[in-house]
Amino acid sequence: MNVITAIESIEKCLREASNYFMSSLYNHEEKEQFDQDDQTARYYVQKAFVELLVLLESLNLTETHRQVNTIYEGAKENFTESKMGLDEPYLAWSEVIRMYLDSIASVNGLRDSSTSEIRDLKSVIRRSVYAICDSNIFTNLPDKEAVVHDRIEAILKCHFLDLKRKPALTKPIKNFEPDSGIPSIKTLIEYKFVETKTDAKRVVDEILADTSGYKCPQWKNLLFVIYETRRVMPEEDWKELLLQCELGSNYDVIVLSGDAY
Repeated sequence: MNVITAIESIEKCLREASNYFMSSLYNHEEKEQFDQDDQTARYYVQKAFVELLVLLESLNLTETHRQVNTIYEGAKENFTESKMGLDEPYLAWSEVIRMYLDSIASVNGLRDSSTSEIRDLKSVIRRSVYAICDSNIFTNLPDKEAVVHDRIEAILKCHFLDLKRKPALTKPIKNFEPDSGIPSIKTLIEYKFVETKTDAKRVVDEILADTSGYKCPQWKNLLFVIYETRRVMPEEDWKELLLQCELGSNYDVIVLSGDAY
């Protein structure tokens, strides 16, 4: 079993679980939608547990497998059990799974400081949607790409002091200008705004162009942040697009949805 692939699959389950869990919190007054989101979140937490157990078995980590299986049996009572963090609730069992994932990754030499910082970057961006859509802070929801860019970048600057706005990439024929760049982790960020299926098709073309134009020795990673005013195209479909381009793991996409606000 490919350990990297297995870990990425489990992390994908945890992301989906978190997305649906947070959606259930904001749709708690609509019982049918709440039940659907909560059920889906439970499914992804359980799937993450099962995949972790399979991974541990393949690695012959018998004692660790026994420990996780005991935890799994207890988690069955409520896969979406939550606790309150500094700013918002989080799924308790997901954090337990992440602890084991991080340990497996570290033992296998799959976590370095840069990887950890990129993971932190993605986490900050995912959480930022609650701030950029907060009616107590802003009078309106984001209504264009520039607004999404400005609001998220203001948050990122508090975490990454070396963040650069629109760093120029000089090419022999044309200069390319991504939205943000963080030199310390060699990561470029490009924001996209989607309201309709037509917008999504346009953004697909833009992503294909960006992945070619933004290739540069001093920048290793490219992260697309897509803000949808409503659910238009699942995050996994966007990720599949990047996979089809055969760009490797240094290219990724995050979808933020404003439809719950």
